[in-house]
Amino acid sequence: MQAEKHLFATTPLLGAFLRKRAVERLFSGNSREAALELAGAVEGGHPEADAIFRRLLLLQHADGPVMHGALWNYWKSRRFEELLKRTHASETLLQDLLRAIEAMPETDWGNGMAFTLWSLLDRDDIAEKIEAKGRHAPALEMDALFGLARGNPERYLVLEDPDHSIFEKAWLAAFGARRQRISTTVLKSQNPRLVAAYDHAVREGHDPQLVIEALKLCGDHDALLDRLHGLPFTSALEVVDYWEESGGRPKNPSGKAVVEAAVALYRELPGLLPESRPSRPPGTRDIFSFWKERYRTCELQEQDLSSPDPFRRAGALFAGAQRGSVPRSRLQEIARNGTWPEKLALHYLVVVPEGGSRQEHVSWLRLQNNIVADILATRLPGSPEESSMLMDRLHTGAGPADRSAELQRKLLQLLGLLEGYFLRGLITVDGSDDAAEKTAVEAEDMTDMEW
Repeated sequence: MQAEKHLFATTPLLGAFLRKRAVERLFSGNSREAALELAGAVEGGHPEADAIFRRLLLLQHADGPVMHGALWNYWKSRRFEELLKRTHASETLLQDLLRAIEAMPETDWGNGMAFTLWSLLDRDDIAEKIEAKGRHAPALEMDALFGLARGNPERYLVLEDPDHSIFEKAWLAAFGARRQRISTTVLKSQNPRLVAAYDHAVREGHDPQLVIEALKLCGDHDALLDRLHGLPFTSALEVVDYWEESGGRPKNPSGKAVVEAAVALYRELPGLLPESRPSRPPGTRDIFSFWKERYRTCELQEQDLSSPDPFRRAGALFAGAQRGSVPRSRLQEIARNGTWPEKLALHYLVVVPEGGSRQEHVSWLRLQNNIVADILATRLPGSPEESSMLMDRLHTGAGPADRSAELQRKLLQLLGLLEGYFLRGLITVDGSDDAAEKTAVEAEDMTDMEW
C-alpha cells in the first residue's frame, strides 16, 4: 500500500527517491497486484515509464510466474496496445520482446501468448522463434493458420477436419496478405485434400482460377470436372483445352466419357473459327491480352475494381468476370450504367447489358442477339430451359452450310454435353395412375437427354 502511495510521488528533493523505492518494492512483491500497478503506471505516464516497461518486458516466468502471468494477461486484455506502441518505436525494445516470446513457458498458456503476438504482428522473426521451439497453438484453427501462412500445410493436414470447419475458421482469421500466402500454399501443395478444404470452406471468398490450377497440379481430374459447376462456359473451355493438351482424364467412367466427348468436339472448333484479322499496328498491344497478363493475381484485380481510372476498372472487371469472382448483380449494374471501357470488357466477354441503360452513346459492333455470345456467357450448369431457347434460336438462324452456324452448333453441343453431366436427374410430378400413391414423385435418369 505504501509503495502504491509513493509510485507517483512529486515531493521536492525526495520525489525521485520515493518513486524509485516504490517501484523496487512492487517488483520485489512478485504479486498480481504489483504487476497491474506497474503496468498501469507505464500507461499513466510515469516519469520513469521507459525503464519500468523494459523491466516488465524482461520478467521471466520461472522467476515469478504469478507476476509474469498477470502482466501478460493484462496486456493481452488490452490488445497489447502499450506493448505494440513502444516496441514499434524502439528496436531495442523489439529485440527484448522477441526474447520474451522465446522465453514463454511451453504450456498452452505460453504457446497461446506467442501465437497471439505472431497473429498481431505477422513478423517472420516471431514465427521463426515459434518454429525453433516446436510450439503448437492451443486452438487448432490458429495452428492451421500458422502452418498455411508459413507454407507448411502439414500443420493442417495432420488434423481431422472432415467438414473443413478448421480450415474455414483459419481463413476467416486471416487478412489480405495472409490469405494470399494461404492461397499460394494451397497451390504449391498439390494435395487434393487441401485443395478440397480450400474450395469448400472459402468458395465465396477466393479466386476460383486458383482452385482450377491447383487441381491441375494435383492431377485430380474428377474434382476438376466437378469444379466447372458455377463457372462461365468460357472458363470451362479453358479446362477442356487443358484436357486436350495434357491427355488427363477423370477416373470415374461417366466423367471420363464426358471429357472424351468434350475434347473431341473441342478439336473441331479451330477449323470453324473466323479467319484472323490483320495484325495490330506496330508498337501496340491487344488490350485483352494485356489485361489478362496484368491481372494474374486476384489481389491487384480487387484493388483496381475500385480505381478512379475507368480503364483499370475495365481490366479488373474483364479478369474478374473471366474468373467468375465478380457477382452477376454487379456485372448487370455495370452493363447498364458503367463507363464505355467497362462495357467494352463486358461485351467482349459476351455479358450483354440489359435495356434501359442511361446515357448510352456507344453503338456496339457485336449484335446483342449473337447466339455465340449467349452460349459463352452461360454459367454451368445452366438449365434445360436455357438450352432449349438457345436451340430454338439456332434453328431460326443461318443455314446448315453456313460456317458460323456450324460453329454455333458445335459450341452448343459442347455446352449441352457439360450441362448434361451436371443435370443428370429430373424430378417430375404427374397424375399417372400406375403409382401406389396419388401424390407420388417420379425420378428419372436423364443421361440420354439432348439439351
